[in-house]
Amino acid sequence: MDVAHVSTNGKTPTRAAPPRPRVLILMARTGGGHVSLAEALRDRLHPTMDVTIADPIAAVVRWHYRVVSRHARWVWSLEYNLTDRPALAMLAHRTNTLLSRSRLHRLLDAVAPHMIISTYPFLTWEVAQIVRERGEQTPLILLFADPERVHQAWLSARQAWAFAPTREVQQQAAQAGFEASRLHLSGWPVRAQFWHAADYSRAAVCAELGLHPEHLTIFVQGGGEGAAGFADTLNSIQAAGRDAGQPLQIILAAGTNTALIERYTGVAGLRVLQFTPEIARYMAAADLVMGKAGPNTLFESVSLGKPFLATTYIPGQEAGNLAFIERYRLGGVALTHAAQYQQVRALLDSPRILAGLQATVASYRRWNDLHAGRIPALTQEIYQCLPTRLKGVAHPSSSFTDGA
Repeated sequence: MDVAHVSTNGKTPTRAAPPRPRVLILMARTGGGHVSLAEALRDRLHPTMDVTIADPIAAVVRWHYRVVSRHARWVWSLEYNLTDRPALAMLAHRTNTLLSRSRLHRLLDAVAPHMIISTYPFLTWEVAQIVRERGEQTPLILLFADPERVHQAWLSARQAWAFAPTREVQQQAAQAGFEASRLHLSGWPVRAQFWHAADYSRAAVCAELGLHPEHLTIFVQGGGEGAAGFADTLNSIQAAGRDAGQPLQIILAAGTNTALIERYTGVAGLRVLQFTPEIARYMAAADLVMGKAGPNTLFESVSLGKPFLATTYIPGQEAGNLAFIERYRLGGVALTHAAQYQQVRALLDSPRILAGLQATVASYRRWNDLHAGRIPALTQEIYQCLPTRLKGVAHPSSSFTDGA
């Protein structure tokens, strides 16, 4: 039944605007990728929906990720591979449910979402169980957060709706038993600042950084790397430029890595970029992006039309991304300093190689943009499946604190 506001000045009553769907996006601060992906979804949805982003993961889980991913990647690989099977993935789900149950209940009480979207594999089956415990009908949507293949933990909540960012993951989910009517090809969403590469002026950014707009420019992602090991990567790039006898420039995204900032500030032909939330325009000023093979950085590069050269990866979790990059010619893979030298030298010696990569990146970009642009409509369709009585529930007062 429509609700009308009664006018007090004798004019015709006006109908109230329909309630905006409330969407809760769940992520985990286990690396920047899940945060970026949640923000990308928010940017897509917020024009027509009210979006809340929250991290209900226990602090001990975040601490474990930070320590292992930085200092013992072999442990992360071991854990990833051991749990990448149905029985052990389910055991991990049950354990995490015990750790996060109270936070999830408080979060759902505070937000009262019409829909929940998860960008983290261990906030999938867990959330479905909590919603079931509460006797609610809140739809759960999974946004699979890997392009080549997802961990088995993503495939436990098969009654959920699912957004598959690539054909490869869509096929994997279908084979795992997700219903075709609930499994949608969504493309990989990126944050709004990456949508319009044409809006960024290379000349303006180069002028700001004191670089030459006509010289080959490489954007190097280095914020999460230690200064000692990363030096060889930068040395390889610079050596390629010297040996080719051609000018080459580096924009080093050092983030909050003080060791990198202190070591490379003032180095000729290299500009250090400290942490900034508006990173897209600096990436757009480059010809090539280099860094860890995280999927968000990869697709942000693609959205700007820039080839991506993978220089390292997290074992297990990101290994499949290397094959994905090479299959679609989105750039290349250079895991050794010698390979990095060769790749950069080849681009300097033969500009046609870079032009060819830019063409294949542009082709995949068009495909991805088309599908990612459908995410708001797909989400609205799921909202429309809700019973009418659940669409106008008032928002309760909130006492939830993110990360509590």
